[in-house]
Amino acid sequence: MYARRVLLPFLLVISGCSFVGPGIYHRVGSGETLWNIAEAYGVDSDRLAEANRRISDPDRLREGDMVYIPGARRQADVAVARLSFIWPLQGEVFREFGRSGHRRSLGIGIKAREGEPVVASESGEVVFASDDFRMYGRTIIIDHGDEYATVYAHNSRILVEEGARVSRGEKIAEAGSSGRAESPGVYFEVRYREEPRNPMHFLP
Repeated sequence: MYARRVLLPFLLVISGCSFVGPGIYHRVGSGETLWNIAEAYGVDSDRLAEANRRISDPDRLREGDMVYIPGARRQADVAVARLSFIWPLQGEVFREFGRSGHRRSLGIGIKAREGEPVVASESGEVVFASDDFRMYGRTIIIDHGDEYATVYAHNSRILVEEGARVSRGEKIAEAGSSGRAESPGVYFEVRYREEPRNPMHFLP
């Protein structure tokens, strides 16, 4: 037992894991994301991602991946969320969530071609649709219930109205460079209890 306690931190260091200390491994099940694993164990999702840098891309977990849970002592049951978010469009992420130098992004920027379809990441009600929302340009906000909402900005064209019900995967806009965007794409946020969260922790 003593040897195991000594060996685990050493293995975490050489495997590229930044957290050294007690914890357990969780095997990722079907439909689980970094976010709902973090919620089940009471760990901040950003800290969980940082502690699992040995995984090629901790933001995109696959079934069967082993995720290290710092500080955990026993296995937790991960409740797969009722909501299941998808990408609003497929493209390169050119702006990441969080602080980079003096700049802080509350969401991610995804490259796209002008006019490329933007879809609802999850079903919900359109609670905001504006053709000129500050630096974000043409912007849509969808309320998904359970205190979750998503934001889609810099669109070239908005195809839904406030109050409309939309389904997951339904086309709601066309990508563009409205507002202060430097190139065509979509700016995407996930908000929980009105606080921006890292969208990469929710996406498949």
